[in-house]
Amino acid sequence: MTPPSEILNTGLSLALAWGTDWLKPIQPRLAEQFPALTSDELDEVNTICQQAMRAGHQLVASLAKKDGLNVRFSEWETEFTHHYPWVNHENLSRLFSQGMYYNLK
Repeated sequence: MTPPSEILNTGLSLALAWGTDWLKPIQPRLAEQFPALTSDELDEVNTICQQAMRAGHQLVASLAKKDGLNVRFSEWETEFTHHYPWVNHENLSRLFSQGMYYNLK
């Protein structure tokens, strides 16, 4: 069973965090916000969110190979949300921005 989009978006937001939480597991922080989640459910959300984050970054890189630094958010969003329709606008924006940042490195 796929977790509700509210939980997934919270998890993705935690996964996208910069600073001291960058690339740290989201399960402890997610459990603080959703204490009813089991350990297995926390792991499932982490897996889904990490996959979505990697897919978003990889899609930016793929489009940049084709379009250079002129990757259009709208094109990226259309393709990304086809596979991850649960991602909210705030996370889409952050994910695209991070993908572009990594692409410039």
